[in-house]
Amino acid sequence: MTKVDFSKLPKPVLGEHPEWVELYYKAWELAATHIRTDKSGRAYMDAAFEPWDNRQWVWDTCFMSLYCRYAPEQYPGVESLDNFYDRQSDDGFISMTYDMDTGTEPWPGYINPPLFAWVEWEYYLSTGDGSRFERVAGHIERLMDWIDANRRTVPHRRRASRDTNIHDVGESAENYQLYYFSDCGASGMDDSPRTPRIPEAGRFYDWIDLSSQMALSFRMLGRMHNVLGNSERASHWEKRAVELGGLINAELWCDRTRFYHDRMLPRNFVASKTTAGFWPMLACICDDDRLDALVEHLLDEHQFNRPTPVPTLSADDPNYTPKGVYWCGGVWAPTNYMIARGLMKAGRPDVAHEIAMKYVGAIARTYADYQPNTLWECYSPEEDLPGLTAYSGEAVKGDFVGWTGLGPIAMLIENIIGIDIDVPDRRVNWDIRLTEAHGVRSLGLGGLGRADLLCKARKSADAPAEVELSCHSDLTVRITRGSVSKTIEVQKGAVVSATV
Repeated sequence: MTKVDFSKLPKPVLGEHPEWVELYYKAWELAATHIRTDKSGRAYMDAAFEPWDNRQWVWDTCFMSLYCRYAPEQYPGVESLDNFYDRQSDDGFISMTYDMDTGTEPWPGYINPPLFAWVEWEYYLSTGDGSRFERVAGHIERLMDWIDANRRTVPHRRRASRDTNIHDVGESAENYQLYYFSDCGASGMDDSPRTPRIPEAGRFYDWIDLSSQMALSFRMLGRMHNVLGNSERASHWEKRAVELGGLINAELWCDRTRFYHDRMLPRNFVASKTTAGFWPMLACICDDDRLDALVEHLLDEHQFNRPTPVPTLSADDPNYTPKGVYWCGGVWAPTNYMIARGLMKAGRPDVAHEIAMKYVGAIARTYADYQPNTLWECYSPEEDLPGLTAYSGEAVKGDFVGWTGLGPIAMLIENIIGIDIDVPDRRVNWDIRLTEAHGVRSLGLGGLGRADLLCKARKSADAPAEVELSCHSDLTVRITRGSVSKTIEVQKGAVVSATV
């Protein structure tokens, strides 16, 4: 295990849930066992998928980076993305997987969810360090260009088309293009019933996740260029995000189910409701009505609100597996984090909090009661058990931190304790929902140093919250408690007590 000073980690405080604090440190401990170093001495995070091998995956690495940003001086999260930038082809292609020892592609020609721009932006918000933007923006833009050229569906009929052309595909003013993965393996949702698991079957579908991920990437690239002072490039990418968002809403939203679906060319929706349908929230392309509809699906006990949320396949689907067979109902950290982060960005932290409480609670109970005591690749939506593999029916991989660290670390801080960091704006937003004593000590804020954010126990959720705040630098803390909010200016080195 790479030597890590655990005393320098952010220290969560949870007066009534010591088992969640224990799980938090266990996740960091397991993550430390998956820090590798290449021949040049550069450290990077291992996906924990095949510890005996050195194959690293794009979307695993992206999601691992999102909890590593809470300890960036010790866990090389965002630096791990450089392994993929360095191996980018001249035409812009980045493979979903590389063997880091040989540089070869185990699955040539496949891409994974292109989340680089989002992760780089989240790292910037957490640390205030935008020094990577100038170097990495070009890599990401060239990948966007490659996907535009190689992963767009053939032109096909709009749902609202009244074109009299008898051909549903081909050149027509009424036709459009979105994006596709080659198959479910490329999307990361390996055995999902979205498309056949046959090479290149995916090209006959519009994929809601890749299309939304592209819109998200365009928007994040625009923000990166704003920081760099490139207003023209910023406007270009934001315009593309808006245009793509409009197309997704026109073609992949089903009024009957009030949900976002994949679409089989040329016209029909894929009936299954999967967690891929929640990516539009994170891409910020949902209007209020559609956001409300997605929240209804998340809260529906017959669909996604199972004892352990969020199953990756709706429970009313004939392919749903209560034992959590991989992507046919398994509960996965990356999609749960995507949903929770999207809800926060969309102004629904209440739902994100509810999901995180149930999810982290289930992980903690499984850790305590199931042998061996560890964190697992995915979980059952119905019982406190690991999920099952797609084809053998055995328990999924253990010691999977890996991206499963997202729940006990990132979702604990962001959705349960309720802290959202914006270091460039010198601001922390704290959404207080717990009634137990809670908060975080020694929360890293990049160049601003560290902050302590603590709330005393209170009798009910309606009771005022008494907080104590301090930071190594001047900091604005906006605290929300239900319908009440207060903005507090914390001066460098001072300890501020307030009631909200």
